[in-house]
Amino acid sequence: MSHKLSKKQQFVIFMQKIIFLHIVIFVLRNFYYLIEKMIRKDKRIALFFLTEKYYYDNSKYLFEYMRQKEDFRSVLFTANKALYTSLQEKFPGEVVYAWSLKGLFLFLRTKNVIISYGISAAPFFPYYLHEKCKNVIYLGHGTPMKKMGLQTEVWQKHGKRYQMQKYSYMVGCSPLEQELHKAGFDMNIDDVWVSGLPRNDYLLSATKDETWVDKYPYLNQKVILYAPTWREETQSAEFFPFPDFDSDQLDAFLEKKQAYILLRGHKEDIKRADELSRFDVSKMKRVLKADQDLFPDVYELLPYVDILVTDYSSIWIDYLLLDRPIIYLPYDLEEYKKSKGLFLDFEKNTPGYKAASLKEFVSQIEIYLQHPSEHAGWRKNICDMYHTHQDGNSSERLYQLIKELNQ
Repeated sequence: MSHKLSKKQQFVIFMQKIIFLHIVIFVLRNFYYLIEKMIRKDKRIALFFLTEKYYYDNSKYLFEYMRQKEDFRSVLFTANKALYTSLQEKFPGEVVYAWSLKGLFLFLRTKNVIISYGISAAPFFPYYLHEKCKNVIYLGHGTPMKKMGLQTEVWQKHGKRYQMQKYSYMVGCSPLEQELHKAGFDMNIDDVWVSGLPRNDYLLSATKDETWVDKYPYLNQKVILYAPTWREETQSAEFFPFPDFDSDQLDAFLEKKQAYILLRGHKEDIKRADELSRFDVSKMKRVLKADQDLFPDVYELLPYVDILVTDYSSIWIDYLLLDRPIIYLPYDLEEYKKSKGLFLDFEKNTPGYKAASLKEFVSQIEIYLQHPSEHAGWRKNICDMYHTHQDGNSSERLYQLIKELNQ
């Protein structure tokens, strides 16, 4: 006997979950408002609330900068026990486990909470980040080329906007991004700081680490990173979406060029684990996996990357700071525009080749390997549009802005 639910039953269950989540967030918002108003806040605490199972991205780089400053007591705050244990070994006494009384008391006393992930209020459960009680500072995790937050249909459906985490301040890289954050998250434009992102400080100053080359010898050859975006409303990204794809032909080409392609699926696609996100590399010698389990922080990998392959992922916007070639695979561009939406013309504002077949793809790789300065002027123009600051001082600017809030 089949137990498969009808579409109507699935919708009813979905709406029940939405309503339940609305109620939970409403209760938490009001509970934390009342209790936090009774507790005196310590402005010298900078609490880095980690919602992911890895230690990476902007929170990582800003924490490691601010922990050296005497103005703040910088603390990593995580509900992931394994992450807490590993961070305690690296930063003893600077990490607090969220699911503890110590964590609760620290949270209630904290004035400044810094996050990189958490557009919905749900990832912070059982805590709620109330913007009227704390300085909730959102560093973000991607300089966008696509519509965000309230600009997208997904956050307009079924009252989902009421689940959105409210921020006191947001961080961006340019006036363009400032406008996007303002529109996408209903922010006052003066509360969106054009400071640049802490992770890009690392990117601008990073050098190759020989211990990495010893551990991963292929990093000493030509490296092509293939990192597509997350398609929230559709199927996962399809690796090598070419009608003429031939794994043997690609392997032979990479062998000839002494190059490797590293596949990095989006973390949400890996969680979803559908067929498209599980590209089989077992029969290929020169195409390897490079997911988060192997390289938790992609920014530590980027200095070794000679060519980036992507589609609509924001990773290419930061990669522009390295002035290296980019190949785009916009095989589902029209579908993506309908489901997610882009705010700029894709063709004009993506400075690199677009491949629609394996033949084009290998030809473009060959050109870029021989002439990495190809499209350098185009890359520079787009880089200047997206990155107001290219000096490696974004963490210092952010530190000063947070300091000013607490004077």
